[in-house]
Amino acid sequence: MNRRIKPGQLLIISYLLVDLAGTLLLFMPFASNKPTTLLEAWFTATSALTVTGLTVVTTATHWNLFGQTIILILMQIGGLGLMVLATIILTMLGLRIQLGHRYLVAQDRNYFNLSGVVRLVRGILLLTLTLEGIGALLMAVLLPEAWENGPLAGIFFIAFHAVSTFNGAGFDITGHSLELFSRHTGFMLVVIVLILLGSLGFVVLQELFITRKWRRLSLHSRLVLSVTGTVTLVGSLFYFLSAFNNQIADFNAVDKIVQSLFQATTRTAGFTTLPISGWTEPFLFVMILMMFIGASPGSVGGGIKTTTFGTVLLAVWAIVRGKKEVVLFEREIDPGSVTKAFTVTVMAGLLAAFSTLTLMITEGLPLMPVLFEVISAMATVGLSMGITKELSAFGQILVGLLMFVGRIGILSIIIILAGKDKRRLHYMKEDILIG
Repeated sequence: MNRRIKPGQLLIISYLLVDLAGTLLLFMPFASNKPTTLLEAWFTATSALTVTGLTVVTTATHWNLFGQTIILILMQIGGLGLMVLATIILTMLGLRIQLGHRYLVAQDRNYFNLSGVVRLVRGILLLTLTLEGIGALLMAVLLPEAWENGPLAGIFFIAFHAVSTFNGAGFDITGHSLELFSRHTGFMLVVIVLILLGSLGFVVLQELFITRKWRRLSLHSRLVLSVTGTVTLVGSLFYFLSAFNNQIADFNAVDKIVQSLFQATTRTAGFTTLPISGWTEPFLFVMILMMFIGASPGSVGGGIKTTTFGTVLLAVWAIVRGKKEVVLFEREIDPGSVTKAFTVTVMAGLLAAFSTLTLMITEGLPLMPVLFEVISAMATVGLSMGITKELSAFGQILVGLLMFVGRIGILSIIIILAGKDKRRLHYMKEDILIG
């Protein structure tokens, strides 16, 4: 490894190279049914690799089977993580995993611990393929419409949506997201479960399904499950109340609950079962907040992460009570983690504010749809109020860069860009007035 290149920088370069390869493949004439511009190919490849789902062309009609297959592969690479796949290939070839490579894997998965990295990689692969396989099997049984065009087309349809769902990519080959299946209760429940499992992070999934330490879950896992459950339930309840007499008025009681649960769950995936244009403005604002929180560390989703949000809330609550320690479940959260949580939240907020203002000026669009688009891109969600295709080339490039930053992670970007403080001199401390 070149000593002049930091491991984190090499990680970004690796993703850029895969993004470039995907772009060139999608740009080829034999990948689409219609002429494709280089910007359209790059935006689609970036959206797939970052498992976001924002599109400037319709996936179902613009891309042919080859193009859709490239998108499927990019989604799987983005979900597993490029370094995870590289580790799997090196292991299959019988090659030794060097320390630098282990560091790249740990940083790629937000797993800042070099011990057990290879074991983590094997667990990620096993869990991903198993959960995607089970999800695909259930989808195949519960969705007869998938087989209308024959067995081969049905298999690809199911595989594409199973991968897209678990990895929170939000890509579809129906042309209408999942709106055609909104009343297929069983299918919708499978989608909800797959999205939620994909958003928990592989460390949590390992504890739940491999080591099965249900009664001795780590503090990280308990925080993830607590915040994920709370955000999902609160979002579901808010949508249920806001859409009860409107968007879901003609659904039966069970489907009302399922739809409400789905709207809160899709905050990390980007699928839709009902038009976003029918959402109330208060719920749009709640969705922006939920997307900003995002998924959990080590998962396929973006956002500031559930643990970050939970830690910030706990720290604020501790300050309000005059406590110096941030405590959860009789465990004190490390002060360094608290500092990181506040740093990530502030940096994400500043990036969102700057990007929103920039797009409002350059695109001439109102605040709500632009803010929604920015947060959706930065949190690798893929939901949109319909402005993605209307953006100029500059706007699409900015949104694409936000997707890329969201996939690498705000904290990882900070660590990559930050240099080591080599100062030995410390200045005198002085208080300032706050508030």
